[in-house]
Amino acid sequence: MFVTHSFKIPYDEKLYSELRFMQREAASVWNDIVREATSYYFAFKKWLSKTEIQTVRKQTYNLHSQTVQAIADKYEANRETIRKLRKTNKKAKYPWKRKYYYCIPLKKASMDISIETIKIKKSEYELSLPELLIKKKKKNWNEKYPKKNKSISIPNLSKENLKNCNYAEVVWRNGAYWFCYSVSEPEKDISSLKFKVAGGDLGEIHAITVATEDKALLLSGRAMRSISQFRAKALADLSKKMSRCKKGSRQWKKYKKARVRIRQKTKNSLEELEHKTTKEVVSFLEKENVTNLVIGNVSGIEKNTKKNGKKKRKNTKKRRQQLSLWNQGKIKQKLKYKAQLKGITVEETEESYTSQDCTFCGSRHQASGRNFKCSVHKTEIHRDINGAKNMARKKYHMEIKPLISVLYKQPVWYKRFLSMEERQKTKHPNDKPKKEKSIAVRTA
Repeated sequence: MFVTHSFKIPYDEKLYSELRFMQREAASVWNDIVREATSYYFAFKKWLSKTEIQTVRKQTYNLHSQTVQAIADKYEANRETIRKLRKTNKKAKYPWKRKYYYCIPLKKASMDISIETIKIKKSEYELSLPELLIKKKKKNWNEKYPKKNKSISIPNLSKENLKNCNYAEVVWRNGAYWFCYSVSEPEKDISSLKFKVAGGDLGEIHAITVATEDKALLLSGRAMRSISQFRAKALADLSKKMSRCKKGSRQWKKYKKARVRIRQKTKNSLEELEHKTTKEVVSFLEKENVTNLVIGNVSGIEKNTKKNGKKKRKNTKKRRQQLSLWNQGKIKQKLKYKAQLKGITVEETEESYTSQDCTFCGSRHQASGRNFKCSVHKTEIHRDINGAKNMARKKYHMEIKPLISVLYKQPVWYKRFLSMEERQKTKHPNDKPKKEKSIAVRTA
């Protein structure tokens, strides 16, 4: 299985300027491909193939030929994705927007990787003034431009062995360049374990609830929901202020920068919480020797909540906003690949009425609050745990047992909740010790 890792490229003025120039060249490649492919489609009612796009791009840009081909591959993949989306959503648009900077995709042939450095290859086809004058006198314009091979060296700060790395990208993120690379990691073999199934319920208050026959784990999602709500309100407030300013003015630009800053900061916070949440879930599954995890398919629950009359009657304005801000897709994606690395199979199923069906008698009751009560068996259970168990039973058989332990956890434990020993473990070695306050004692 291929997994993506990244490291920050240390700042060097000359190195960063060269990477910025390569980004501009990559953007010009993308813009030329989009312009030519779109105009060809309007003229002949069919798309240029990937081979035709790559043939036209040869010996034109100051980039390695494999990098130019990788940009054409990305365009082809993007176009294919939009083609599939347009079957259900006609508003999806093919690539059209002009870019000023673009990531630098790198194939294996465009990199020289050693233990200490990574050399990024590039080519130059520019002519100096004397060479141009000689070419003009000869009037041989069919002759190809002379190729000059060059490279940029960056330090190799990866923790993995990159000799088998086939693809990488240099991207601009959070005010610095990052080297993102994909490496193959072996999946854990759990074929010797006995078959054991667990159910997973995705939610907002509890981001993920996982339940086996007799144990359950509930992970809070309140922090993620509060960050999403803060971002929505802050961006709406800034958009309102921008509408009162003249577009392009100094104040308008300040508000625009503030929007970008809020988006990036909240995105980083949400990604951290998503990674830590899914990590806790996979650790719990690995500890319980689970082989199969069944989760509910909730995709599309947040779409058309206002236009669809049935959904609009069912949900209030506040509930519709919560559903539109719900990041269940990203959590599901991270959970799948992390479970796959541990050898756990993740499956999806339809989740209707899983929180209302009793696990003991199968009768349906409306859940009140956060608990599900069965009037027949006089049992009481958390409704998310009840939903997670019923999710697993839709696919596989699961024995009915009383819960031994229910663990409530936060994805991040803040320092005020930790003991002194745990605080020392989380403390950074470069942190300066705080000065002790001296208390003056007044004597008579």
